[in-house]
Amino acid sequence: MSRPQHLKAVRLRLIPAALGLGAVVALAGCSAGQVTETDTQVAAVNGGSGDAKQVAVRNATLAFPPQGAFYRAGSSAPVQVVLSNEGPNDKLVQVSSPYAASGQVSGTTDLPSNTALHATGPSAQPASTGERTVQITLNGLKQDITPGVTIPVTFVFAQAGQVTVQVPIGEDHHPRPEHGSPVPGGGQHAGGGH
Repeated sequence: MSRPQHLKAVRLRLIPAALGLGAVVALAGCSAGQVTETDTQVAAVNGGSGDAKQVAVRNATLAFPPQGAFYRAGSSAPVQVVLSNEGPNDKLVQVSSPYAASGQVSGTTDLPSNTALHATGPSAQPASTGERTVQITLNGLKQDITPGVTIPVTFVFAQAGQVTVQVPIGEDHHPRPEHGSPVPGGGQHAGGGH
């Protein structure tokens, strides 16, 4: 094959490749701004959720332990949750778990129609001055509860009945030591020291 014929053959083979590449680029641009499979996905929610008729239990977690990384058997664990009522007036009457000796509910327990009730844990401040709060604590844990494990917690309402949700330990909001900085209790964070 002569050189001019060879160049013509190479060019003829490159044309479909260039057209294919152009089509891929054009099609990739077609989905920009359009409804895609991922536009309907929502971020993962840490906590357990469920519904008792018109009352929604959302993002239920055990507050991260104030000391250490897990709850020891015999200790108490505050529950963080949002309770939302879309039906007639209701009231939170009990919270329990087979993993705890008892559940304690204090503070605001009334759940009027079209309102929400927030259990934020012992040290958290309400997000706004008008936020309605309740304190929920599981007392006398029957075994160690570690991050990654969920336990069934049952919420009982006067009108809506009950719902059981799987509740994990929530995320750790304590600041972590920087690389090489001192760790509380002495020593240095892993990788630190010279």
